[in-house]
Amino acid sequence: MEIKPVEKHPRSIAKSISYRILSLSADSAVAYFFTRDVALSAGIVILVNTYSTFLYYFHERMWAHIHWGHKN
Repeated sequence: MEIKPVEKHPRSIAKSISYRILSLSADSAVAYFFTRDVALSAGIVILVNTYSTFLYYFHERMWAHIHWGHKN
């Protein structure tokens, strides 16, 4: 018997993007607070959020295949 994941790829992508927007805002404020340099803060935030977006997406897809905690 094959068990299909609850979420489809487009939903995981949409969740990743919306989370990244929220995270970008918070990370920008924190980076600027510590550096007081707009260019350096932007570089840090872009780098961290780029790789974090991909990590989050793959993490979500992995959890889509874990059935622990799902009601059948």
